[in-house]
Amino acid sequence: MKKKLTFNTQRKITYWLMISPFLAGFLLIFSDVYISSLRYSFMDIFMNPTGGIGQTWAGMKNYLYLFREDPFYWHNIQTSLMEIVMFVLFITIFSLFIAVLLNRKMKGRTFFRAIFFLPVILATGFIAKADMQSIFIDAIATSLASETGATSVAGSEGLFSSFNIREILFSLNFSPMFTRTVTIAANKIVDIINGSGIQILIFLAGLQSIPSSIYESANIDGASAWEMFWLITFPMITPLILVNSIYTIINFLTMPNNAIMLQIENYRMRANGMGIASAMAWFYFLVILLCLGAAALIISRFMFYQQKGTR
Repeated sequence: MKKKLTFNTQRKITYWLMISPFLAGFLLIFSDVYISSLRYSFMDIFMNPTGGIGQTWAGMKNYLYLFREDPFYWHNIQTSLMEIVMFVLFITIFSLFIAVLLNRKMKGRTFFRAIFFLPVILATGFIAKADMQSIFIDAIATSLASETGATSVAGSEGLFSSFNIREILFSLNFSPMFTRTVTIAANKIVDIINGSGIQILIFLAGLQSIPSSIYESANIDGASAWEMFWLITFPMITPLILVNSIYTIINFLTMPNNAIMLQIENYRMRANGMGIASAMAWFYFLVILLCLGAAALIISRFMFYQQKGTR
């Protein structure tokens, strides 16, 4: 008689089957690229007079260059880390709020769900290219304005510009940290909305997986909607908060218009900059891993897992 697999063994087999396509693709396609990039980070890559590419061992020279000679790399790292903390906070709160609203029974619910997911689809095509062109145009306009002493048109338009918001909050005696946080959120509101589509869908799927019988029992016991959210809904979706935080960190730290990504691309396009670009990329990769580890460590302390189907 064949021995029946336990439930935990079945879960482990299913887990490895699900990640096997990624592992196979990584080992067969991407592993060589990663190894070559790591090797380049310890090399001086240069163009030979004959037209070929030469390599010489440089040791830690490229990594030391990042912090001793490059005036922008460490500053861009610090700025990106400060921004990602606020991005994760704002996107998590915004996407959870929208998901709770879209989970309610109302007319046109499917239409509103499509609206919030639409930026994800558009950002993969010509909208993303137009966005990148806009970034370069704004940079050129800012440079010209600083040279001529003129005021930037983009910065002077709008009733609720970042300068106006900052002045209003200062006049109301809010702390500088709170004022700076709100100002950054106002400047990044479009990025927050555009970057919340996937997170909203993940939260929405989590909300729909919560058994309705739990809410019915709480309603019979006289629990209010506010109490049901904090005592039932929020604990049940805490694992998805970790998932969305990890996705948001990876998504925003690897966006093409990220300051570090632009700097890496700038060095990569130089004749002798491939080694430095590889060193920048690998150190940035370690920074991203540290961010993911810190997020997992902090959020895992507040996570709740519903134990069901275990035996």
